[in-house]
Amino acid sequence: MPQLDRIIVFSQIFWLFITFIVLYTILLHFFLPLFLKSLKSRKQIVEANTLEASSIENSFLIKQNILRKVLTKNLTLVKKLLTTDSIFLALTKKNLDVQPVDIKVGNIIRNTILYCDSQLLNFLLLKPKPLNLKFRL
Repeated sequence: MPQLDRIIVFSQIFWLFITFIVLYTILLHFFLPLFLKSLKSRKQIVEANTLEASSIENSFLIKQNILRKVLTKNLTLVKKLLTTDSIFLALTKKNLDVQPVDIKVGNIIRNTILYCDSQLLNFLLLKPKPLNLKFRL
């Protein structure tokens, strides 16, 4: 049978090795550098995007902390004004002048709407304390 002839098998193995070596050389010298270059550029793009995202996140966290401090300071001021004026109203039985408090609360709400999102507004509990004179101290 000609398929099992030993003379044909050696020539087939020889050409197999030659073809493999030629293809391996072409892949190694032409396509592998292109592939490695594209992988390296993608890695650099990912690193640059990661650095930019982390810097944006850091600036966002700094701004969020500043906003939280300002809101806390203003809310404690409003609470102080409300409790001081409400206790004074309860003791003297006079009308409460809430215009400064209304102006401060209006400014806080306006600034929150302009510079913040609606999630922060959910944390502001605005209950009219002059109408409810029961206080919990």
